[in-house]
Amino acid sequence: MAAMTLATLLWGATFVAIRDTLHAVAPVDLVFGRFVASTLVFGAMLALRPRALGRAALAGGALAGLGAGGCYLFQAIGLTATSAGTSAFLTCTGTVLAAFFAWPLLGQRPSGVLVQGIALALAGSALLSAAPLGGAPGGFRLGAGELWTLLGATLYALQIVAVARFAADADPLALAGIQSLTVALLLLPFAHQAPAAFAALDPASWRRFAYLAVAGTIVAPLLQVLAQRVLPAGRVALLFALEPVFALLFALTLGGEKFGPRWWLGAALILGGVVRVEWRAARPSPAAPRPATS
Repeated sequence: MAAMTLATLLWGATFVAIRDTLHAVAPVDLVFGRFVASTLVFGAMLALRPRALGRAALAGGALAGLGAGGCYLFQAIGLTATSAGTSAFLTCTGTVLAAFFAWPLLGQRPSGVLVQGIALALAGSALLSAAPLGGAPGGFRLGAGELWTLLGATLYALQIVAVARFAADADPLALAGIQSLTVALLLLPFAHQAPAAFAALDPASWRRFAYLAVAGTIVAPLLQVLAQRVLPAGRVALLFALEPVFALLFALTLGGEKFGPRWWLGAALILGGVVRVEWRAARPSPAAPRPATS
């Protein structure tokens, strides 16, 4: 749980960094650059451990890469037309679908407590979305930016299921590395302007990109794989609901955005849903009754 919580914190800070970097780099080029950088780092580490590249890592990394690539790309496109906070809320709404995708695909039926926790998290997400960051008038709307974000989040729900299927049998570093390589190869035909765009970045944009590459594209995905070696897909999906809470904190403190009073209730509902499920999971199972002795 600690690894997944840290991953959501790191990802929560990427919403503001992506928003600000998109002023200088197109969405496809930005996502492509992130995964090229992470692939180089993972490749250097895996060069010392070539035996880590087993079948589970190759298959799981490729499938997860398809889902992650679509998520990151569509999220970046969505951020050109919506706020960082709204993007985080919609990402939360989509990723919790992993708990329900895992039922037919992995046979992991969500428990009643997990469904209740997801319902609380979605209610909190809805409240946060109804009071979008930036104080835009008119409340929440489902425009092009929001639809792109939801589509990306749904693909990431499938990525969670793919990681859940292979994480226990794969080397975490290898699975995360193959995922990065898959995303980079997927976007390669569409990133013709990437070299020129990155050559023109100013120092502040390079610092934001460094965070996106290291924290958001190397460390956080690796933490997710490590967490999913022991946590079922449904609990991981719910823990992703912490991401908008962290995103709001970073958007408030670093991004200069504003939030409405509903944020407090929305954040409390999300945290309440997560705490309820994790508290129940941490409770020891009832001891089996002892057989009677004569």
